[in-house]
Amino acid sequence: MKLRFPLSHTKVAARAVAVAAVLGLASACVAGTAGPTQTAEDDSGPVKLEFWTINLKKGYNDYIQSLIDAYQKSHSNVTVTWVDVPGNDVGTKLLSAVASQNTPDVVNLASTDLDQFVPSLTDLGQYVPADVQQKYLPSLLEPLRRDGKLIAIPWYNSGAPISLINTDLVRQAGLDPANPPKTFDAALDWGARLHAAVPSTYGMNGIPDENLVRLEGIQILTPDRKHAAFNTPEAVALLERWRHGVETGAISPGSTVKDDRQYPQTLANQQVAFGVNSIPGSLTSLQKNAPDVYAKIDVAQGATGKTGKYLLPDQQTFVTPKASKHPKAAADFIAFVTDAANQTAFCKLTPIYPSNADSLKDPFFTQPGAGTPIEKARSAIAAELPKLELGTMGTGKDRQLSDRFREHIRAFMTGDKSAKQALADAEKEWNELLAQK
Repeated sequence: MKLRFPLSHTKVAARAVAVAAVLGLASACVAGTAGPTQTAEDDSGPVKLEFWTINLKKGYNDYIQSLIDAYQKSHSNVTVTWVDVPGNDVGTKLLSAVASQNTPDVVNLASTDLDQFVPSLTDLGQYVPADVQQKYLPSLLEPLRRDGKLIAIPWYNSGAPISLINTDLVRQAGLDPANPPKTFDAALDWGARLHAAVPSTYGMNGIPDENLVRLEGIQILTPDRKHAAFNTPEAVALLERWRHGVETGAISPGSTVKDDRQYPQTLANQQVAFGVNSIPGSLTSLQKNAPDVYAKIDVAQGATGKTGKYLLPDQQTFVTPKASKHPKAAADFIAFVTDAANQTAFCKLTPIYPSNADSLKDPFFTQPGAGTPIEKARSAIAAELPKLELGTMGTGKDRQLSDRFREHIRAFMTGDKSAKQALADAEKEWNELLAQK
């Protein structure tokens, strides 16, 4: 279940995996790199800020430079030096900068990577006024606090999931594309009915990964985040419902591939008929690569589990290392880049979504325009953003935990393990990982 750009969950996740792999090798060093906080310099005189982004210069040079130019024009004492870092290098470069105490002042980091750097990050809550903090969606801002300290400010995200319905295939099965399933259980039922009527097509792709378990209201970690908590009878029943979905054709047999970019049965080849937890980038991919299928697609809000919420795997954020000599100016620049007007302008360039609640009031998000699938998706996603919760577990090992959980679930879905064994094996590995310092 799940920016070169446009953004997609897949590319963002791939970048996060690469960074996490680097950090995983060096994480033992991170805890000891907190170092003393630099004495802040007087920001009334000349201020030089070093600003890092990730892979934005090639596609978004004009946008980023316009932000810098506008800020410098209204802050004549500030000079911003922009450094665009390849995604695979950001972790090692920031680790080196922190270790040398010669850090940039504003750094773009994925939320999945924040916990690796917490000891070295400034509490931005000291510098971003309360009324500015209140502009961000609480569900995206509050998870960025650690022990009461605001270690990051949210920037953009890939949006809430949506339902994509192949109206032709659904109608062939006697189902109503205007009334798609609103829950995962209903989606499994829809998929079974569709496959029974159209045997060449499966319902949807997906496995009951750790995010779906959480969406169904099953606690995944103990409150202290030191032990796994998902090995319950409720989780066994959930997994078995999804395994039954494979048997009925509600779930495609190819859903167990490790890389969801390699699904053999897809919306594009019309071997699956719908997706109720689809990433928004899937629409732009269909429009580009399968326009005949795109023409058949209708869009609705994504399905939910028992919590009624959506989980966002990660979001892009800004941080200021403690070694910055200008934390106040850095925080002010972050607030500028992430204000409603500037976030809306960025969202108009690529299919991303804002963290600033005022941005969602713009007609770009509230009015579906001509009613194309992409425009309908944008409005649906914007309306659902307040239900979006950041999926970060805050363990510092989220990526490893996710990978291990999914490995055991795939083994269950292919029939190599029972639900009880898969959960027990995942629980054991999680507890071992969480016990490691």
